[in-house]
Amino acid sequence: MTNPSTAAADWARTVLDRLGLGGRCRIDVTTVPEGRPSPLPGPDAPYHSALTIGPPGEPDGPDGPPPEAGVHVTVTLDAEWTRVHLPPDLAPADALVLLADRLQDWAIELTHGAALPPCPGHAHPMRAAVVDGAAVWCCPARPEGTGTLLPIA
Repeated sequence: MTNPSTAAADWARTVLDRLGLGGRCRIDVTTVPEGRPSPLPGPDAPYHSALTIGPPGEPDGPDGPPPEAGVHVTVTLDAEWTRVHLPPDLAPADALVLLADRLQDWAIELTHGAALPPCPGHAHPMRAAVVDGAAVWCCPARPEGTGTLLPIA
């Protein structure tokens, strides 16, 4: 079985390559074991929210500790960063699609709306989805899948 942190870093590299950001980003992966107390209120609390603001290096920035159990992938490009939480109970294909979806949103924001990854023959981007148990990039108009995100071992 592949180490979840290693798999997440490999997935992030592959997704960033497909989004045109490969080799330009720093990828950090942190695994938080289950059972670690969270500083956030639990799901039964009347209100549950979290907001992270601050430049790199501040406690709540990309170098700060992630609060929830699972694998946390932090991607930094210049002064911009994003962190994706992959809960421990996600199937590998679902975790990969979640990571691809969040990194895609971030890349589109960084490029001021570029269709990333480009959907062949269309103006919109492809989207990440699980189709027949596999993580794929697909056209929103043809959800049967148009390209595998990457093999899931």
